[in-house]
Amino acid sequence: MELSARQTLLNSFLEASHGKLQPLGEKHARALQMDPLLYGHLSRWYQNHGSLRDHQELFGAHLLRSPDADFREHAKVLVQTLRPYQMARMVRYSKEVLKNSNRSLKSAVNFYLKRREADALWFDECVLRDRRSMRYLYATMHVKPGQRAQQVLFAEKPPADSRLRVVRQLHSLRSQPRMQAELIKQYRIQFTTALGAAGALVPELLDALVSVMTPQQLINNLGFLQRRGALQVPALRAQVMEKIQQGKTESRVHDAKSLAALKHLQPDEGLRKELMEMSQTRLRARGSIIKPTALLVDKSGSMEVCVEIGKMLACLCSTIAEAPLYVEAFDADSFTVNCSEPTFEAWERAFRHIRADGCTSIGAPLAKLRNRAYEQVLLISDGVENTRPFFCEELKRTGRDIEVVWLKVGGQARTKLDESAERLGVPMRIIPFNGDYYNLPNLVPMLCSRRTLVSEVLEYPLYQNSDLECLPPGFCPKTYEIL
Repeated sequence: MELSARQTLLNSFLEASHGKLQPLGEKHARALQMDPLLYGHLSRWYQNHGSLRDHQELFGAHLLRSPDADFREHAKVLVQTLRPYQMARMVRYSKEVLKNSNRSLKSAVNFYLKRREADALWFDECVLRDRRSMRYLYATMHVKPGQRAQQVLFAEKPPADSRLRVVRQLHSLRSQPRMQAELIKQYRIQFTTALGAAGALVPELLDALVSVMTPQQLINNLGFLQRRGALQVPALRAQVMEKIQQGKTESRVHDAKSLAALKHLQPDEGLRKELMEMSQTRLRARGSIIKPTALLVDKSGSMEVCVEIGKMLACLCSTIAEAPLYVEAFDADSFTVNCSEPTFEAWERAFRHIRADGCTSIGAPLAKLRNRAYEQVLLISDGVENTRPFFCEELKRTGRDIEVVWLKVGGQARTKLDESAERLGVPMRIIPFNGDYYNLPNLVPMLCSRRTLVSEVLEYPLYQNSDLECLPPGFCPKTYEIL
C-alpha cells in the first residue's frame, strides 16, 4: 500500500540523512504539492518539536519558492533562526536543486545578514564560527556588505574592536598558554576556534575553554575534560555543572546525544545525576505521555538492533510517562522488563540479559497484557511474525480502539504483519527506521498528543512579515552564544 505524501514526510523525521538534502527534499516537494495546508503549518510545528536540522532547511527552501505569497512570507521569517551553515545549505539547495533564485529567497538572506551586521558582536561571532558560510551568503545572493562586514569578511582587515584580531594573536601565543587563557576569557573566543589555537592545556587554559563552551560542546567533550582532570578542580567542576544547568533550555542541545554521553563517562555519580536531570527536563518539555502505553521490543533471532532501540525508547518514554508504561521483550514468548528508575544506565541494566534469539510471536506480549488497560502500543520489530499468537489477531481480541505506532526496522518491504493488518483492518502508524538513533526523540510528540497529530499541527499559525520585528534574540551578549 502506497503511503500518502503526508505520512512519507512524517516518517522521514526519523531517517538518517547525513546532510544529504536531495532525497529528503523529494518528499518535501511531494508533500507541499499534495497537502500544502498541512505542509505550511507543519514547518512551524517542526521548528518547535523537530530535532533533525536538515528538515528545517528544506521547509524554508520549498516554501520560499511556493506560488503562494503567504507561504513565502512565512518562510522568510522561518529561516531567520537557522545557523549560518544551515542558511548556506538552504540557499545552495534552493539554487542548485530547486533552481530558485527568486526575490523571496534574496529578501530572506538579505534580512538575515543585515540583522547580524547591526550587532558587531553577533556578526563577529558568526564569522568566527563559520566564515566560509557567511562569505558564501553574501557572494551567491549578491548582497552588498556594510563597511564593517566588508573589512571583516572580504578585505581581511578587521577593525580594531573586532575579536578576529584577537584570534590572530592567539596563534602567535601558543607557547604562552596562560596569556592565551586571559585573551580567550576576556574576548570570549568560541571553543573550537580557541582549542585550535591552544598551547599546553594548563589548568588556566582549561578553565578558559570551559568558560566559552556552549552546553552541547561541553556535553560532547565531557570525556576530554575528565581525562585531563578538569572535573577534579572545584572551580572548573562548578563551571561544568552550571553549563549543564543551562542546557535545560538551550536550543542546540540534542536530547539523545546527551543521554548517549552518559555511557562514555567514567564513574562520577554527581556528574551523571546532573546530566540525566538536564536530559529529563528537556524531554519533559516536549510533552508527557498521558495514555497507558505498551512498549513491545522484538528480541527474536537477529533483532539485536530492536533491543538497542528498545533501551533508548524505554528511557525516553519512562522519563515523560504520566501513565503506566509496560515494557515487554518478546520472541516466541514475552518477558517483562522492569526498571527501578528512568535513567539510561538503569534501562541498560534492565536489558542486560535480553538476547536476540528464537522465533517471533508479536502477539505474545499482547496476550500477556490482556488484563492491562493500555491505550497505545509502540512496537519495535521487523514485522516478520511466524508463531502464534499473531499481533493483529490478539489486538482485535481486546475489543478496544488501541493506537499502534510501529517502528519498522530491517527494511522489509512487505511482511506478514503488514498483510494481516490490511486483511483485518487494523490501523497502525508505520515508521520505517533506517538507523539514526539520535532522531528517536522525534517519536515523543507522536506518543504525547491528546489529539491527532494533524489537528495539533494545524493549530500552529503561519508567520507574517510583522513577525520579523519581534523575532527572538539570536545572540546573547553575556555569553556570546548564538541561540
